[in-house]
Amino acid sequence: MFWELIATAVAGFAAAGVALSLRLVVKKLPRWIVPVAAGLGMMAFQIHSEYSWFEHTTSRLPADTQVVASVETPAFYKPWSYYRAPILHFVAVDTASVAAGDTPDVKRAQLYFFERRQAAQHLPVLVDCQNGLQGDLTSGAVQWGKTAYTDKLVAVVCQ
Repeated sequence: MFWELIATAVAGFAAAGVALSLRLVVKKLPRWIVPVAAGLGMMAFQIHSEYSWFEHTTSRLPADTQVVASVETPAFYKPWSYYRAPILHFVAVDTASVAAGDTPDVKRAQLYFFERRQAAQHLPVLVDCQNGLQGDLTSGAVQWGKTAYTDKLVAVVCQ
């Protein structure tokens, strides 16, 4: 987060420098063009960073990790996000950590939850390959159920 703040400030200074250079060459440009260019440069950097975060983060994952769910997140204060919403959350499964469970149709796996500007969280789960269910291991007893990404999780883990 700190480095993103520094990069945003650098983008603003760079855009202001370009606008100042243009203002020195073209004398008729108004004085307000420099701070406006700085603001637009910082905003452009943030938008680019937001839209490239998912691809950048997934490219840094190990080869045996597969994304099972991604969440596109539009926001009212970002009107461009209604045209194409950025992916700011996703769930991945580590296929290298898949192990046999207590029964032949049940497998154990590690899910990783990624969110922009947050540390990754992990959750051990059981996957019932026969019934297409996922079990939560965080509480004492296994709670079986389905989530929005259970079908893809079952396909990846049970192949």
